[in-house]
Amino acid sequence: MVRGMNKKGMEMAINTVVILVLAIVVLVFLVLFFTNSSGEFAGRVKSYFSYSNVDRIVEQCNLLVDLDRGYTYCCEKNEVRFFSDGERDESLMSCGEMVERFGVEKMGCEGVSC
Repeated sequence: MVRGMNKKGMEMAINTVVILVLAIVVLVFLVLFFTNSSGEFAGRVKSYFSYSNVDRIVEQCNLLVDLDRGYTYCCEKNEVRFFSDGERDESLMSCGEMVERFGVEKMGCEGVSC
């Protein structure tokens, strides 16, 4: 007497195909994500490994202007690392002090007591 076909092998093949399709979809999304945002992502990673942190601090200061955070902008000091005449230099500066030297957006510090 011949019994029905053993379908366990077919079930395993279907599971494998489904997993492969899902893996390919995830891989495509990852590739698209990193190729579309690679400029910004690479810039942020590079800023953490280079000596100068001016770009990152200027970005933070400009965000403080957008958020209207007067005390933080005018009073809190940041350790700024930069190159001056080809030599490494660093200084403690508030965002208000960085306006002319590094091109930070200007925000009025009148009326802010530090």
